[in-house]
Amino acid sequence: MVIAFDQDVHVLSPVTNNRYQIKNAIRQTAFGDGTSLYEAVDYVINQQMRHIQGRKAVVLFTDGVDTTSRRASYQSTIAATEEVDSLFYTIRYDTQRDMSGGGGGNYPQPNRRGNGRSVTMADILGAILTGGNVNVGGGGPGGGGSSSEYETGRKYLEAIAQNSGGRKFEAQSMTNLQAAFSGIAEELRRQYSLGYYPEAVGKIGERKQIKVRVNRP
Repeated sequence: MVIAFDQDVHVLSPVTNNRYQIKNAIRQTAFGDGTSLYEAVDYVINQQMRHIQGRKAVVLFTDGVDTTSRRASYQSTIAATEEVDSLFYTIRYDTQRDMSGGGGGNYPQPNRRGNGRSVTMADILGAILTGGNVNVGGGGPGGGGSSSEYETGRKYLEAIAQNSGGRKFEAQSMTNLQAAFSGIAEELRRQYSLGYYPEAVGKIGERKQIKVRVNRP
């Protein structure tokens, strides 16, 4: 499925095996004001993933900075990724230079806190799917976050990837981005995910350790 988020969360395509439907949904992606990252993660976990059977993975493409979430938080979503049976793969692109007015970035600049300008990242993801190239220009800076907010975003994406058993990727160019998506696809074909139910139910928040051994050298 394809989900986009600005200040709201938008389902662009429901769960489907139709790749053309997925491609079209990605190409039509358009972003408005704000970034409700935490609410998007919360929605995916609690409204979508818990109802899907079988192996599940989420690819999260963002800079990690949240500006408009009200119903979910950094801590609540990190805790939720430990409980849901889904792998989170995070692809972080750093918009800080563009947002501070430096310009010259490889991505369109998101509108952080609302000056009425809408941007699109559909060309970027469309190029990933089709193997083509893309040249995307951004508008003027939109009032970005501070360095500490970007650092918080980086740590957040690391945490949800680690807690869920996925991986984090950094993408500062189209080449990096294509490599990240290719790496995720390859890993999903090769990775095994192990889970277990403890004999004795522990206290809330208690962590248990497991040891895995194999019979082969």
